[in-house]
Amino acid sequence: MTDLTTGGMKRKDAPPARMRAGSCLVRMLAILAIAAFAGCASVAPRNPPRIDVVAVELERVDGPQVFFGLTLQLTNDGDDDIVISAMQGALAIEGENIAQAALASAPVRVPAHGTSRAQLSAQTGMDAMLRAIAAAMRRGATLVAPGARPTLRYSITGSATLGSGYRLPFSRAGEIG
Repeated sequence: MTDLTTGGMKRKDAPPARMRAGSCLVRMLAILAIAAFAGCASVAPRNPPRIDVVAVELERVDGPQVFFGLTLQLTNDGDDDIVISAMQGALAIEGENIAQAALASAPVRVPAHGTSRAQLSAQTGMDAMLRAIAAAMRRGATLVAPGARPTLRYSITGSATLGSGYRLPFSRAGEIG
């Protein structure tokens, strides 16, 4: 079969010109759709909330499980309310990652120019606690003056997911005791 437009032989498997133009149009539409969805991605708020740790407490020991409660103070300096739909973080004691903490009750609303408290809960096994206590002993944290309480160092590193989908990272450290 001879192709009159090129004067050569026409390949049997070559798509017609109209089909090639259609696939180019589909590709272009796909690229435009991706660009449009990327524009809808969550953006950082102008005034993100400030996250401070108020307390990290060992709530109870139940058999081989240890339960922690973390209280966070959320401060919003912005003109609009902020909704936090999720929070999670890794809790470490004496440098030992012992548990994953998660928001106990979601969502948390932080009013404009106001504050709110958020409660996180974490659960771990006794083995992780024993590793943290051994690290504290190596540091000498258990050697305290009579009447004084020993302290343990903690850190929490995680993120808060705002209602818009934006993930706000945070990291705090302090002492328990």
